[in-house]
Amino acid sequence: MKIDKYSKMRNGNYKVIFDDGNNMIVHEDLILKYDLLLKKEIDEETKEKIQQENNNYLVYDIAIKYISYKMRSKKEVYEKLEERGIDKELISSTIKKLEDQGYLNDDAYTKAFINDKINLSCDGPKKIRSELVKKGVSNKIIDQNFDVFTKAMESERIESIVKKYIKSNHNKSVNALKVNLNQKLITLGYDSSLVIANLNKMKFDDSSIREREYEKIRSKLSKKYSGNELEMRIKQKMYQKGFKM
Repeated sequence: MKIDKYSKMRNGNYKVIFDDGNNMIVHEDLILKYDLLLKKEIDEETKEKIQQENNNYLVYDIAIKYISYKMRSKKEVYEKLEERGIDKELISSTIKKLEDQGYLNDDAYTKAFINDKINLSCDGPKKIRSELVKKGVSNKIIDQNFDVFTKAMESERIESIVKKYIKSNHNKSVNALKVNLNQKLITLGYDSSLVIANLNKMKFDDSSIREREYEKIRSKLSKKYSGNELEMRIKQKMYQKGFKM
């Protein structure tokens, strides 16, 4: 097959156009390796060989593009390539190449992941650890990097979340605040014993809130009820909101 012309593409690729109108995409490294600029002619066997080698470059480029936006774990890259229907053996060899070149490193990934979670989120250690496991990071690597998240840090983060939550939910009773905060902090991945200890230290006077809620409920219910029934229904509403009468 005679090569009619070349067309420069992005990412170091060329479109090789043959005299019969057919074409194939070839990485510039292979253009040089097979001296295609000089030979101007290849046989079918060489063409198939070039196409096979070029697949390796294409898969590599897909992986490089995927990890260029943000750091990825090996599992994330594997699953991304698998979604594209790429042969598993080729995926494994591509990941190995990326590891050898330093582009993929689960240890470095874990360090960065934990650091980002500490600085950019309210997540606790259990949630962070769970997310790393889902991303395919081994427990050994997680353990090696998790000492940065100390119990002292965990307590400080719990205390900070508690203060912010109280400030933004100033119309809730102490009981309602404690119940909601307990659920929120456990969901965020904090140790239950530390959560309880911090909530027990919480000092908050809800007497003014209780009086305000009482008057609001009384004003609404007094339009329909009176006497003992009114008081009973007010108490029910107050208990539902977590206030003690």
